[in-house]
Amino acid sequence: MDTACDGRLMVIRLSGEFDVECELDLELVLEVATSAVSVELHVSEVRFADSTLLNLLLRMTDRFDVRLIGPLRPQLAKLMRLTGVLERLRLCGLEEEGPA
Repeated sequence: MDTACDGRLMVIRLSGEFDVECELDLELVLEVATSAVSVELHVSEVRFADSTLLNLLLRMTDRFDVRLIGPLRPQLAKLMRLTGVLERLRLCGLEEEGPA
């Protein structure tokens, strides 16, 4: 996970797997983003995610204007569609990749 903040925009690049073991790292991202108004979240390198990442995304939408940058891998796309999380985010380049 890489983050950068220019004051109003925080760019977060996620990669790998996100589950309960990553919860503290994800919480720290929210703590660091105190001055940001918008978050650009790059998710094309996320191989696996569970409700831990979904909860972070939902909390982010309460505090920030969140733009999700893809493409989405199939597992993440399915999880976000089934839970309705995609509907709460601004989407950019979120075409789905082929089968995992």
